[in-house]
Amino acid sequence: MKKAVLLIAALVVFGSFAFGQATVGAWGRGLFTVAGGGGDNTDVIGADLVSWGGAPRIGVTISGTSDNVGFQLDFNGDNNGVNAGDNQKIWVKPFDMLTIQIGQFFDDTLRGNAVFGAWNWLRYDKIDGEDAIFARVWNTSATYLGSNFEIALTPAEGAYIFAAMSQILGADQPIEAVMAEGQYGAGYTIEGIGQIRVQYVGEANYVHASSGYINAAFKLTMIEGLTVDLGVNYYMECPDQTTQQFKAMLYANYAMDALTIHVYGDVLMYDADAHAGDDLAFTGALGIDYSLEGGIGINADFRYKNDIASGYNDGMIAGMIGVTKGFSNGLVGLGIEITTGNFAYGLTKTDLSAMVFAVPIRLEYWF
Repeated sequence: MKKAVLLIAALVVFGSFAFGQATVGAWGRGLFTVAGGGGDNTDVIGADLVSWGGAPRIGVTISGTSDNVGFQLDFNGDNNGVNAGDNQKIWVKPFDMLTIQIGQFFDDTLRGNAVFGAWNWLRYDKIDGEDAIFARVWNTSATYLGSNFEIALTPAEGAYIFAAMSQILGADQPIEAVMAEGQYGAGYTIEGIGQIRVQYVGEANYVHASSGYINAAFKLTMIEGLTVDLGVNYYMECPDQTTQQFKAMLYANYAMDALTIHVYGDVLMYDADAHAGDDLAFTGALGIDYSLEGGIGINADFRYKNDIASGYNDGMIAGMIGVTKGFSNGLVGLGIEITTGNFAYGLTKTDLSAMVFAVPIRLEYWF
């Protein structure tokens, strides 16, 4: 497998002289983490991890681009093996305003994230980040790491319209099921003001196709240094599958000189007839990034989720601070994190409300 990867890379590099433009890029991250706590559990563990748990990510991307045709192939050299990454796709532009894609892929054109602080270190088990405001295409289910198909239109400057469908791995589905589970939406950028987006995200189970949700968002960018992204989800009625009814999300960041401030919050309301109690699930988070001379950066965040949002009886409190040293193609960093919840790589907690800690050493590269 490794020889095959090297051969493909060589063919792409040398082939670029003959057809279009071919590139090889890369991104990866690893965290050596010492962690412990959790009540009577006094064991302190050490593990090689990545932010979302599991082995460090060693990623490589091979892509080819011409005026009308292209491809992308991602590889991950994680955990002593080589595996396919997020994208293995072909795209074709029959004419300027139309792009067709097929394969395994994600379309992040309209995506709305809330990424800061611990998201880029060792994540808490209950944390909001990517897709927090507006979901990427394709984001309905992990089982959809199979064959995707998307048609995207750009009929006017600032406009983007898409229709995406997918097939569950190893399943032959009726076309009506494939379409019911689809993701359909549009976005428009208003010059000097911001961007509006709306989409329907089909449920990843065509027996309950009516239980998808509508996701709408508006990103304000008209004030220099300030970005405010407000999103809402309305969940379609399907009481036997979900009790969620309405969710509102807000992410904002403000950059001034060396300082960037991040704020995130959400409120989730449930169907009163299907959910015990009428309390709201809510989240609040604050993050700070500060850049010093010599490539030194400081990241910090503080987060709170109440009992309904976190699943912990006393809610979840979490915080972290980290320091990085940046280079032209990567960084190294050291952080400390604490939470009354847990981490993406979970510790065994004998007391579910007890504090746990992690001290990650972070290595990251990009080419």
